[in-house]
Formats: sequence, structure tokens, C-alpha cells
Amino acid sequence: MLARHSGLVRRLTVGMSGQAFLRLVLAAYTVLLVPLLIRYWGVEGYGQWIALTALASYLGLSNFGLVTSSANEMIIASGANDGDRARRAFQASVNLAIYVVLPLIVVLVFTLSKVPLSRELRLSQIKSNAVVEIIACSGAVLWFQTLKGLMLAALYAAGSYGFAYYIQGIVKVGELLGVAVVVAAFHGSQASAAVVIAIAALIELLIIAVYARRAAHWARMDLRVVEWSWISTQGRPAIGFMIMNFATQGLMAQGARVVLEALMGGAAVAVYAIYGTAMRFVDQLLLMLVFPLEVEIANYAGKADLNRIERLIIIGTHISWLLYLMVCGGLLLFGPLVFRIWTEGHVQFSYSLMGLYMIMSAANLEGRVSLHALISTNRLFGPSFRMLAVAILAVGLGAGLTHLFGISGMVLGGICGELANSSIVVVAVAAWLEKPVGRLLHDFLDLKGSLRELYARTAGAVRTGRSR
Repeated sequence: MLARHSGLVRRLTVGMSGQAFLRLVLAAYTVLLVPLLIRYWGVEGYGQWIALTALASYLGLSNFGLVTSSANEMIIASGANDGDRARRAFQASVNLAIYVVLPLIVVLVFTLSKVPLSRELRLSQIKSNAVVEIIACSGAVLWFQTLKGLMLAALYAAGSYGFAYYIQGIVKVGELLGVAVVVAAFHGSQASAAVVIAIAALIELLIIAVYARRAAHWARMDLRVVEWSWISTQGRPAIGFMIMNFATQGLMAQGARVVLEALMGGAAVAVYAIYGTAMRFVDQLLLMLVFPLEVEIANYAGKADLNRIERLIIIGTHISWLLYLMVCGGLLLFGPLVFRIWTEGHVQFSYSLMGLYMIMSAANLEGRVSLHALISTNRLFGPSFRMLAVAILAVGLGAGLTHLFGISGMVLGGICGELANSSIVVVAVAAWLEKPVGRLLHDFLDLKGSLRELYARTAGAVRTGRSR
């Protein structure tokens, strides 16, 4: 038992260190990119770039949730020591990406290129031909990321996910430098930045593919294999993830920006995005923990160990609240100074608006780890439809409130949506674990118990390492 705890702690430690590096890079990427783009494109140009890339993100629906459901299937199969099942999942999902997803992306990009988006979204600084280039690059990035996600799944199943995070972080640094050089040194447009991002995505895919081939012996491509029987078994989990992702990201995150662009223009989108970016520090820190947890939860699902899954969810929720309080304290103390330097005085810090964003983040947080537990075990089919209904209502409510309260109205709609979605996923996890909802919520508040358990496991792992 102690050896198993030691292995879990070691994997989580390596994974969290890699995620820490990746999240630090992503945070720096976001923080440094905002003032750079605002300086050379202006607030309006930056807001139009955000609105257009938000719209292009809907191309992500074309992979049908393939990456996540297939990745989870590989990890669960590996946890059950079923190498043949993992190999079948890898081969079938890669070929589906090549034979189905790629042609669909091409069709969607072509269709969007025929829509007068520059006029419809009032993109005064992005011309029609540049809009087409940006959408095409977004499509390319999506397909590269689809294949990369399947290669990463093989690494996760092999327990080698820590190093993969470092690779992604290093490539992201290169992407940031590339965008900075193109925009600052060569006065590059939004289309030029999109090209750099697409090139970085291709480089990342090639590196991860080579590493996956070495780490997982069963991760071999065979273009002749298209197992429709296996693909049919992935229908429900893939649809569940696709609908959930569309609800939370496509509607509540990106959809809110598109609606604001139509209602208030690019400057309002820029302000909304910048405040959201500030609160994303919570996400970046949380994902440092959650992504390794996803791998471990899927692995224990293969072993049908519900008790261990429950403890991982509870401990992850407790740590997420500690990270949230740390970020909120820093924003309240240093927010005005940070915004003044970060946006070069273009966007003023407002305690009331930031307070609303903090409430929205807190509403999301109570169910965040539970959501990732459902994602990692392909259990989103039922809850995802309820989350979609909530997202539609939340964006509609936000749009209505925008007419009364401006940007704050959209945030208020988001708060209602996040709170409802957290309730949906916590109820679903409680039913899966066969625990009363009240008991699970009580355990979420028992921070002292989780800290004692985490300390005991870490101390045990250290003693085991010393004895060796």
C-alpha cells in the first residue's frame, strides 16, 4: 500500500512540477502579450483580435470531443493493464482525426471564409482577406492540437506526462518570442500573429509525436485501421465532452465576448477579456494540479477504485480553494498597480468589477475538480445537456443585463451560469460515488482532514525513498 502511495505521490509531484512550469509560461505569455498587442494594435484592434479568435474557436467542435474521450479510454485501458485495448483506441482515434476531422475542418474553414465577418463583427482593423487567413490558421492549429492530444494521451497512459508538460512550455516560449518579433519588430498584423501560432503548434506536434513513439510501445499508427465498432462506443462520451466544452468555453467564455463585440464593440471586449485574464491566474494554478489528477483518476477508474477517486477529488478541491484565496489576495493588494503597468494605463482597475469576476471564479471553483473527474472518466453525457441549457440561459441573461449594467451585466450572467453548472457536476459525482450530496459537500469543507492525509502520504513516500 505504501509503495502505491509512493508511486502516486511521485507521479503527481513530477506532473505538478511540469504543469507548474507550463502554467508559469502560459501566465507570462498572457501577461506579456496583452501590453504588446495593445501598444501596436490599440485597444480596439486587440479587442477585435480577441473577438475573431473567439469565433474561430468554434471550429473545435469539429473533433467531436474525440481527443478527450479517446485519451481517457487509453488511460483507463492502461490502468486495467489492457495493452490491446489501448492500442486499438490509439489507432482508431488517430485515423478518425485524419479521415474525418481534417476534411471537416477544411469544409468549415471554407464556409466561414465566405461569411462577411469583417462587416458583421465590425472589424474595422482586420480586413476580409486577413479574416480568412486567421480562420485558416485557426483550423490548422486545431488539427495539429487534435493529433497532439492523442499523442499526449499515449504519454499519459504510460505515466510519462511530466516531461510532456515541459515540452509544451518550451514551445510556448518560442511562440511568444515569435509573435513579439513579428508584431514589434516588423509591425505584423493580426494575420501574421496567427501564422506564427500555427507554426508553433506544428513544431509542438512533431516533438510530442516522437516522444510518444518512444514512451508507449503500443502507440503506433496504422492508416489501414478504421474500427467503426470501437468508434461507435466512443459516441456518448465524445458527445458529452463536446457539448460540455461548447457550453462552458464556446458559450459562457467565448460566446460572451462575441455578444459583447456585437453589443458594445471591441473596446468592451478588450476590458472584459483583460479582467478575465487576470482571474485566469486561478485557472493556471488550478490546472497545474488538475491535469495530473485527471490522469490518476482515469487510472484508478480502470482499477474501479472509487475510494481513491473520491479522496483525490476532495483533496484537489481543497487545494484549489487555497490557490484561489492566494490569487484574490494578490489582486486586491496589487491590482491597481498591476493594471496600470500591464495595460499602460489604457484599462483602469475597478474593485467592483474585479469583485464580480472573483465571485464568478468562486462559483466555478466548487465544482471544478468534480467536472474534471467526470471528464477524465467519460461520464459527461447526461450532465452536459443540462450544462448546455444553463450556458444558453446565462449568456442570454448576460446580454439582457448588459443593456442595463454594461460589462458588469455580462459578468452577472456568468456568475449565475457558473453556480448552476457547479451544482450539476457535484450532484453527478455524488451519484457516481454513491455518496449523499450533503456528505460530499461537507467533505469539500473538511480542509484539515485533507491536509493531514496529504502530509501522511508525503511523509511516507519520503521515508520509503530514504530506506531505499
